Amino acid sequence: MSSNYEDIKREQIAEAVEGWTHGGPLYRRPAFRIMILVVLFSAFGIWAAAFFTDKIMPSILSTQMGSVHDTMILFTVLAAPVSALVYAVAAYSVYKWRRTGGDEPPPDGPPIRENTLVTSLWLGMSVILVVVLLVWGMTALSSENQGQLKPVTVDVYGQQWLWTFKYPGTGVESNQLVVPTGRQIRFVITSYDVTHGFWPNSLGVQVDANPGFNTYITADPTKTGQFAVRCSQLCGLYHAYMDANGKVVTPAQFSAWLISQGASSSAANAYALGGK
Repeated sequence: MSSNYEDIKREQIAEAVEGWTHGGPLYRRPAFRIMILVVLFSAFGIWAAAFFTDKIMPSILSTQMGSVHDTMILFTVLAAPVSALVYAVAAYSVYKWRRTGGDEPPPDGPPIRENTLVTSLWLGMSVILVVVLLVWGMTALSSENQGQLKPVTVDVYGQQWLWTFKYPGTGVESNQLVVPTGRQIRFVITSYDVTHGFWPNSLGVQVDANPGFNTYITADPTKTGQFAVRCSQLCGLYHAYMDANGKVVTPAQFSAWLISQGASSSAANAYALGGK
């Protein structure tokens, strides 16, 4: 009994959707119209990735932030056709197949799990996307791990609800983060109380500040400019106000700033040139 019912149901569904891809003018077929929407939505998504990324993301002041910027564009471009297919089917369904008044609900669509072509295409495209993203991520990670000798070390301390930055060997301690261009910066991060998230946004790096031990991350500033240092972990009542000013300056300006904060000329110059 159940088998006969399923066979009848399949025949009804097949008859109902026959016109989606076969028969009649091409422009009247739902499958063709949906694909037109997919193309339009995909084009919009790719355009938005190219146009809006620079406007909604922090400025690029380091090599790492450049990689983050490019990764955001790549991921958005690759995701555009996938999301476009979902939005196209949803939009066309709302427009064409919506149920009004006392109409009978439309029949379910035909199952595709036994369609070899569709499942093969879906699996193949998924594998290609995953491999592309894996190679991209491994390449970016490898480039970040290629550090310089004698980087400039900055000790970072988080606490509720402020940041403190110390420059070893100079005696300088500040609530403002200042780093030079042309040198790799090695951040040594910890917390005095709870877990915080160290995020100098335009440097393109982010890592937790944990109480009791250090975490490490490096950045390679390439351009002068100002940025914000924010906390990326919910850390208490005033978490949203836990930020600090950051600045990337030239090496000469960096030495002058250290001297203005109380460092000796010899210590400032040695630190700026050779790090800790």
